[in-house]
Amino acid sequence: MKESCIIFGGAGFIGSHIAEDLLKNGIKVTVFDKLNASKRNVEHILDEIEFIEGDFNNVVDISKALKGKTYAVHLVSSTVPATSNQNTFYDVESNLISSLHLFEKCVEYKIKRLIFISSGGTVYGNPVKLPINEKHPTEPTSSYGIIKLTIEKYLYLYSVLRGLDYKILRFANPFGERQNPFLTQGLIAHLLYKIKNGETLEVWGDGKVVRDYFYIKDGARSVYRAIKDNSSNRIYNISSSKGLSINQILERFRKVLKLEFDVKYLPGRKFDVKANILDNKLAAKHLKWIPEYNFNEGLINTWRFFLDNE
Repeated sequence: MKESCIIFGGAGFIGSHIAEDLLKNGIKVTVFDKLNASKRNVEHILDEIEFIEGDFNNVVDISKALKGKTYAVHLVSSTVPATSNQNTFYDVESNLISSLHLFEKCVEYKIKRLIFISSGGTVYGNPVKLPINEKHPTEPTSSYGIIKLTIEKYLYLYSVLRGLDYKILRFANPFGERQNPFLTQGLIAHLLYKIKNGETLEVWGDGKVVRDYFYIKDGARSVYRAIKDNSSNRIYNISSSKGLSINQILERFRKVLKLEFDVKYLPGRKFDVKANILDNKLAAKHLKWIPEYNFNEGLINTWRFFLDNE
């Protein structure tokens, strides 16, 4: 019988790329997303997948969606790092509680393995040393990161008490085709969209904040590897293991894409970690996963997508 996987939040930027990759690997894919969710990101594969509209906070919807599935991928989040601290109660109610309901139902429906897409950019907090490996202390400075880390801890608890098998992929900063330029997450998509429309770019702080950016098609490949991973490791960093500051990215825009634009620097934000670069050696060793695209290649593909999709 063909193995199947349901992707909660599968119609979004990351989820749509995971769906593509799982299909390539012979997995039957179901995408679960919110009621009236846009199918634009998955319209090119709609004939190959099952699409379920539902409420992630509704246990009945979750139960119906999980029935008969082999694996599940969880990447639903109703908040983003920049605004999560403004309403921590909402963050807990909408993201943590619903995740616990999902874990309960995964146990009930005997899901073989749950893959949780966590946030390597927020769970570690301010780094003690760079690059950050999976054993680095976790001191998140945003409610978003705290909730991601708490979900990780509950996964461990459900594994010990209820036998739920899981893998956690701590994504650094993905970018690529279909990333929403209107969200506060997704710096590269946001900046490219503004450049395309002739707008002045606004940068928080002095532009020296360093992040680890990887091309989404690489990140998507890690999910199938995690599904098939036979090692005892539970947590993997998924990253390029290379850091770029915002100013360096702007320079790539100019040199690689030959773009011209103006930049306005704004006051820095308190929750912004100065540098975040993740060590991906563990994923390379056990998942046999390494990025296949360099930053410039991903950037060219992303810009081409913006030009082709007016």
